[in-house]
Amino acid sequence: MTWTEEQARALITDAGTLKRGQELAAPAKWQNLGRTDTAAWGECKGSGSKPYQTGIDLTEPAFKCSCPSRVFPCKHGAGLLLLLARQPQLLSGPTPPAWLHDWLDKRQQTQEKKTSKPTAAAQPADLAATEATAEAARQKREAQRHTRMQRGAQELETWLVDVVRAGLAATNQQPRSFWENQAARLVDNQLPGLATVVRELPGLRYQGADWPARLLARLGELYLLVRAFQRLPELSEDARQEVLQQVGMTLKKEDVQATQPAVADAWLVLAQATTEEERLVVRRSWLRGQQTGRFALVVEFSFGGQPFATPLVPGGRYAGELTFYPGLVPLRAVPGQLAFQGLSAEPFAPAGGHGPSQLLGEYANALAGHPWLREWPALLSGGVPTLVADGWVLRFPAPPAPSEQALDLPLRCDDLFGWELRAMSGGAPLTVFGEWTGQGLRPLVGWPEVVESQLA
Repeated sequence: MTWTEEQARALITDAGTLKRGQELAAPAKWQNLGRTDTAAWGECKGSGSKPYQTGIDLTEPAFKCSCPSRVFPCKHGAGLLLLLARQPQLLSGPTPPAWLHDWLDKRQQTQEKKTSKPTAAAQPADLAATEATAEAARQKREAQRHTRMQRGAQELETWLVDVVRAGLAATNQQPRSFWENQAARLVDNQLPGLATVVRELPGLRYQGADWPARLLARLGELYLLVRAFQRLPELSEDARQEVLQQVGMTLKKEDVQATQPAVADAWLVLAQATTEEERLVVRRSWLRGQQTGRFALVVEFSFGGQPFATPLVPGGRYAGELTFYPGLVPLRAVPGQLAFQGLSAEPFAPAGGHGPSQLLGEYANALAGHPWLREWPALLSGGVPTLVADGWVLRFPAPPAPSEQALDLPLRCDDLFGWELRAMSGGAPLTVFGEWTGQGLRPLVGWPEVVESQLA
């Protein structure tokens, strides 16, 4: 199993830990290094007389260290993982030490207890009345919240009509508070999803020659969402769930797993993207099922350097179940018990990529059923990253089939990533995975088209 530095970094959520781990990823700081197919270990020199015993369970992955840090991985675990990715030949010891054996055995026993945990006994009868009272109180709170949300939606509808009636040019005369005050009222009325869209509107002005069309389209999407929310009882169950999530109703992961069917498959992590705001790190992982061919988006959060709930790494293979959130076009999913199966042996393209015509057709069908769709997963093969006057495009030459035509798909990326894709391709076709926005492709990762899929 070969680790890359990108995969190692995906497991280190705290920027400070990553920086200190890079400083420790030096052979001179380690002794008694070793690894097997399932674990890696080493002893890192510290300020004390005894070195810190550091281990990694590569089947999870999970970390152990004798240092007092409560962050996992700590700087020593991060340093060992980076050293494994950069210089794996240094971890040559074949026999795990006793302390690592003990830790791995305890982890195994814990996992066995979880899987064999008996079903909870039925609740005593005397709790039934208490539960009924709590349920009645919950329903009352939900009714009050729904009334407040409907009032906020009605105010937003009036505001949107006034904006369009005044004309888009008039929005340039409005101060920032014009948008912020409306967003704040929506938050007060428990409609944070609508507030987020309102805050995005002023940023669309004067960005590109087509900004009036894009702003008007976004206003139209927002108006349609408000009208759909006002008519919730008339919608199908999938549409109702979609609208509620769009306006800001949050579904708990436990409720999703309890009410939706799970999809079992062997999942490949195609790409990851992380964003950080203050101490909160948001990670978006795109997965694809080997048997179902289904795309899944797993969104997870880390605060204060804590590890993500699921240790997903780019190129990692996992066997298990995902449960998809209800909606019109289910993409976001909650991971269940996923067993780590290893990493892709070679950095070659997964199978299943298609051309631009099929992408646009699939996107059109999805958009017809889900008018608020912001991005669509796209695995495209046969395109060549090309720099043109307006920026980077993915250029598809004219294929032999008469139904297909040569086409350039705009790439929404900076010049650095465009040149990285071009260097990877060397002028030859690539397979690229990214998010299609309706205006262009936001590329996340690319592979040379050399061998057939490593999924098989």
